[in-house]
Amino acid sequence: MNTHYAISLFSGAGGLDLGIEAAGFVTRLCTDIDDFSCKTLELNKSRQHGTFLQEATIAQRNIKEYPTEEILKDAGLTREQVDLVYGGPPCQAFSVFGKRQGINDPRGTLLWDYIRVIREIQPKSFIFENVAGILTVDDGRVFEMLKAALETDESGKKCYNLSSALFNTAAYGVPQYRQRVIIYGVRSHEAIPLPVETHYTQPDAPIAGLLPPVTVATAFKGLPDAPSNVIANHIGRVHGPAVIERYKNMGYGERDSKTRINRLDPNKPSYTIVVGSDKGGGKGHIHPFLPREVTPRESARIQTFPDFWEFTGTSRHPIRQVGNAVPPLFAGVIASNLLRYGFGEADAPNYAELVHRLGLSYLE
Repeated sequence: MNTHYAISLFSGAGGLDLGIEAAGFVTRLCTDIDDFSCKTLELNKSRQHGTFLQEATIAQRNIKEYPTEEILKDAGLTREQVDLVYGGPPCQAFSVFGKRQGINDPRGTLLWDYIRVIREIQPKSFIFENVAGILTVDDGRVFEMLKAALETDESGKKCYNLSSALFNTAAYGVPQYRQRVIIYGVRSHEAIPLPVETHYTQPDAPIAGLLPPVTVATAFKGLPDAPSNVIANHIGRVHGPAVIERYKNMGYGERDSKTRINRLDPNKPSYTIVVGSDKGGGKGHIHPFLPREVTPRESARIQTFPDFWEFTGTSRHPIRQVGNAVPPLFAGVIASNLLRYGFGEADAPNYAELVHRLGLSYLE
């Protein structure tokens, strides 16, 4: 496979980055405004257990104050060398859990900084990721404006061919029902096809030719009992007797009226991980077998982060990093599809190869 260089915007804790590098891209710059996310990227880059992000500069910057020329300089790339720019501007402005203010939310304007970088670098391709809520803000007008801006330059000339869809990550082997919008943009190439689903999503409704969904029980396979220092981020919240008693009496799929999280069914994928607000509140769901919330590490398993990927910070910081991320395995599927159809790389990895490259032995 040829070397394809990438730049990551709004990198967070590296979910997209892990998958995109597992597919075969080489990321030369990761940037985010969040201190703990950048520390997580630096920590994991510095370790010698793998090859992820080994060529990447980690830049803690506010994208609104990060000129494109500096982005290229920090990446050590010319415009002509950039094969891919990828990222998902913070989704709070569009999430169904938010106030749905769309572009009136100051964070919504980060969309236009993403567009600015695309227009000024003019990479061979881009991947835009966001929450399902972006499709319906202002009755869909924001999404149509976004696509129109992404496919054109400042003069209105068409530069990119787009393909987009709303994906359920469980259909691609992630042990979690999680909806995400993906937009591909490619230059000098017709719009690429979308990835083909590899798994059916409802355990009791098999589909011929597809694999069964990956379940919570599979995701937790081999984990030591919590709390544990054997593996990073595997210490959870301490619950009082009343909470423990309440959780103990809940059935699979039942929602707790106070915490508004669900008891996981071990025989199904997980519910979407709850991120919480900027002030905290992020949490996993309730363990399928024990009267407690899942630990950040268990949530990371649900998200398909490798066990060696450690999240920095204390208390709410790791779970917010995990919950905000794109599942690396899903990111790998998206990026491999781009390599195959956008760059003609016939040997781009399939699902099983991505699982192996990401070190997800519990899924093999």
